[in-house]
Amino acid sequence: MTRLSVALTLLRLFSALLTPCQTQKPINIPAGFYKNGTPKSQSGRWADGNLVRYHDGAIRPIGGWLRRTSGNVIIVPLIADASLEAIRDMFAWRDNTQESNSVYGSNLKLYHVTDGGVVKDITHAGYVPINSGKDAFILNGYGAASYGIGPYGVAYDAGGTMPIPPDRWYSTNFGEVLLTGVRNNGAMQELDIATLTLSGVTNAPADIQDALVSEERQVLAIGGDGEPRRFQASEVEDRTSWTPADDNQAIDRVIAGSGRLLAMKKVLNTVLILSETDATVAQYIGPPYVYSTSLVDEQCGPLAAEALTGTARFAVWWGQRNFWYFDGAVKKLDCEVIDFLYKDLNVGQASKISSFTATEFSEVWWLYQSLSSTTGEVDSYVTWNYEQNTWHTGRIDRTTGSDRGVLSSVTMVSSDGELYLHEQEQTIPSGEGDVYIESGFLAIGEKHMAVRYIYPDTENGVGTTYTLNGRQLPNATDYDYGPYAYQAERPIPCRAIGKLLKMRVDFSDTSAEYGSVDLDIVPVGTGGR
Repeated sequence: MTRLSVALTLLRLFSALLTPCQTQKPINIPAGFYKNGTPKSQSGRWADGNLVRYHDGAIRPIGGWLRRTSGNVIIVPLIADASLEAIRDMFAWRDNTQESNSVYGSNLKLYHVTDGGVVKDITHAGYVPINSGKDAFILNGYGAASYGIGPYGVAYDAGGTMPIPPDRWYSTNFGEVLLTGVRNNGAMQELDIATLTLSGVTNAPADIQDALVSEERQVLAIGGDGEPRRFQASEVEDRTSWTPADDNQAIDRVIAGSGRLLAMKKVLNTVLILSETDATVAQYIGPPYVYSTSLVDEQCGPLAAEALTGTARFAVWWGQRNFWYFDGAVKKLDCEVIDFLYKDLNVGQASKISSFTATEFSEVWWLYQSLSSTTGEVDSYVTWNYEQNTWHTGRIDRTTGSDRGVLSSVTMVSSDGELYLHEQEQTIPSGEGDVYIESGFLAIGEKHMAVRYIYPDTENGVGTTYTLNGRQLPNATDYDYGPYAYQAERPIPCRAIGKLLKMRVDFSDTSAEYGSVDLDIVPVGTGGR
């Protein structure tokens, strides 16, 4: 061996000793967002994101959406002036010809949309809103509002200042007959399906908070005629017979407990009744008592009547400081984004909350107005996956929604009254914000590290980008590295330095799927970027 070759060999060995070892480290982050506590407590979790969900073992954008059409014609917006009116409630059912029907309630009117997309204002004559505005507004002074007006838990001062919610609609169907009305305002109405006109239901209680049709074909109503704890049922198969008698099954009683009754839902073989503070279960037992009622929890009231939703197997609702779940017993539902929500929610506009299920994805959706809303309208959502027990949050301009079933797709309504069919596997339209996920601090080691390559486990990743964020300490200045574009069939070269690192993934197409990622990392000095 020559002196030159020996020197070269020694040089290579010396260089190898000086070069840090390369490590490909898998980054496996559990599904769902965690937005409680401090930034450090979110380490190893997804801490933020928008318009994404975890489904079938991967993170992916929610499905895109299209405006509802009739033939090739886009259905006109339901409302004429978005500065005065907003759709807050919707309900869909089938008539005896199996045609779908849907109604959409605003703070001013009720609209009917046929299966073919024809829109008609069906607001009943004589309807006068308690609050004709889009927003909850403030009344001042003792006795300024009637008893029970205003959402429970929203602060008002000692002088009697309280928020008056915008009018909200309840709806249920008695066969093909729609039964509807404004909560705490006026008579129950029924829809003549042939003429699409509303008229008052004979003998039905007025000013009720909610109504539904039981499995026994009775119309149930709560809060009628100014009695906050009143529970009533019509005769079986007769929505016009409400006076209890020995020869019928109509009932009229006051349920023990506290707080104004707000909402009902059928769950399993019972009816769950929620008040501002408590939960009662009503169960059909037949004559002479017809229904038994039992108080099942005293500290679980919802933020609003429309914060209650669920499936036939369970009910779930957004409460004063917790989420709650009922499947025969009331349980507190641990929420991994609760801290964020109560900092983000505009509590004074909590009466605008709407909720629905998206059963195809095992999701419950709540739509709400954030404190940062730039439109003064509902602009945000939180979802709970009831199969995986995961939570996601984000921003979207939708004021109410409904599951697919009667309607062909998950349907939502924007603040300007447009109808959208969701989960259409289309590219998400521009103007709805970034579609992304962002991690908390990643567990990559105890030293300052440099990331040299990203190895993504991604399907249909064209257009997906990765951004890394590095910092020295949890509260130190951070630096963004990237974005780095996805590259098929090879790792993504990058340069990111920090003792603490975060990762953000941005999506451009709803077909993209993110599974996990490996980072090629090496230890480096402590001298900054």
